[in-house]
Amino acid sequence: MMKKVGIFGGTFNPVHAGHVKAALGFIDAAGLDSLLVMPDKIPPHKVIVGEDHPEIRFHMTRLAFDEVNADGKITVSDIELRREGKSFTYYTIKELTEAGAGELYLYCGTDMLLTFDKWFRFADILSMCTLAYAGREVQSPELQREVEEKIEMLREKYGARILVIPLDPLETSSSEVRERIANGEDVSCLLPSAVYEYIKEKGLYSNDTGK
Repeated sequence: MMKKVGIFGGTFNPVHAGHVKAALGFIDAAGLDSLLVMPDKIPPHKVIVGEDHPEIRFHMTRLAFDEVNADGKITVSDIELRREGKSFTYYTIKELTEAGAGELYLYCGTDMLLTFDKWFRFADILSMCTLAYAGREVQSPELQREVEEKIEMLREKYGARILVIPLDPLETSSSEVRERIANGEDVSCLLPSAVYEYIKEKGLYSNDTGK
């Protein structure tokens, strides 16, 4: 039987408690044998405001997941940081598939799911992996309906394999964390402890003006 391998990507600027909670829920709900956490280098669908240091984001992500990786299932991977240009998911999935990594599951939040058919070579991505969708926010009936319609369209039109996983959402975001740090607020409850201490030690985001 092939190993079930999850892919959990993001900018992680910075990685926060919501990311960690979602990743652990992903492992449990999908029954994963291993999880690859992948900070991206240049996100194709997101603008990074202000100065960016991918190596710092990568280090913080390792700090965060080292705290919860007692069973050794989680690997923080630099596969997208090593690649030149934008971090297109297609190339990551293709590389892992060709390397025989296993049965791939791609974690997908609400924004990702609703725009998935605009991604670079999205149909090829769908042919190589299963989408694991989890809403990380409390959803209105209208948003729930939009999500259900998108899932149905992707399944019917592109043969997508989509696993809907239930998660109790922890509503925070990296932009909120950065803004609160810049305002001098306490964010210790929003961050893994090692990440919080690292940000304090380095004085990160204290002059951040990006939202």
